Amino acid sequence: MRIPFLILIVHTLLFTQIVSAASEEAKLKGALLKAIKNHNTEMVRALADGGHESIDRDDVLQEKIYEYLDDERQREIAAREKAKADAIAKKRAEEKAKQDAIAAQKAAKEKAAADAIAKQKADAAAAAAAVSAKKAAQKKKKADALAAKKRAEAKKKAQAKAAAEKKRKEAAAKKAKEKKARQAKAAEKRRQQAAAAKKKAAPKPTATVKKATPKKRPAAKPKVVAAPKAKVIPKAAVTVPAAAATAAAVTEPVAVSNKKLIGSWKQISSEKVITLNINPDTSFMLEQVEDDGTLTLTGTWKSEENIFMLSIKKVQRNVHNRETDIHRIYKVERLSNHRLVLRDKRNRIAYDLKR
Repeated sequence: MRIPFLILIVHTLLFTQIVSAASEEAKLKGALLKAIKNHNTEMVRALADGGHESIDRDDVLQEKIYEYLDDERQREIAAREKAKADAIAKKRAEEKAKQDAIAAQKAAKEKAAADAIAKQKADAAAAAAAVSAKKAAQKKKKADALAAKKRAEAKKKAQAKAAAEKKRKEAAAKKAKEKKARQAKAAEKRRQQAAAAKKKAAPKPTATVKKATPKKRPAAKPKVVAAPKAKVIPKAAVTVPAAAATAAAVTEPVAVSNKKLIGSWKQISSEKVITLNINPDTSFMLEQVEDDGTLTLTGTWKSEENIFMLSIKKVQRNVHNRETDIHRIYKVERLSNHRLVLRDKRNRIAYDLKR
């Protein structure tokens, strides 16, 4: 009874050991498979190198361990390569970013310098334009002031000339009136003298009639008639030549006298004032002052018979002038010490000038 019991106990212990060993082997395999699944390389290496017989004898597990470790090794190599490539790419990116930053900074500096230069040039151009505009304004103001001064002087001269002309006309009218009065007085005196002579001669025939027969004194009549005729004849003789001289002066052409031409002539109207200066050295200057400015012509002149010619060499309008070569021919209609009338080629009065 004791021996079977011992055998049973031994069998029980063996079974327990077998079951325990199987359970331990299953746990080891489960832990290994779990480590492989979770990519726990340290655990896999520990179990593979732990000297576990159950694992060492299992070819399938060994194959799985080998494949896993090989995959892990390849993965580590790829990870290292990727990390290396990432580091290189990162370094390149940093270098590129640094170069881009340097280039951007350089471009910004260049742009700032270019903008500063452009601003300086623009400021200089604006300053130059302002100076030019100021100079032009001053020049225009000066020209306007000069033109206004010339117009004022011309107007003043015109007014003075008009006043002098008016005074001269009044004096001429007064002189003509006085002359007419003297002529009327002289005519009246001659008439009175003629009447007195006629009256003085008239009583002689009357006295003769009283003393004697009228037939005896016929000689008294010639004396009475002869006395008035002797006084009337000189008056008629003076009147007739004067009319003939006036007619001759109208029909004869005007002869140009250079001595009369030389001097300063003016023509004044409500629109403009014309001044013509004729110099002895055959040069002339014609100035025409209007509301919008002054026109000045200069050149040379010459005259022949009743023709007056101007050769214009320079034309000036306010402050602008130009060279030219224009010839103008005029016919002298009237020339005296106080008046010059010129007609153009269309026989229109071009200038009616007075001193």
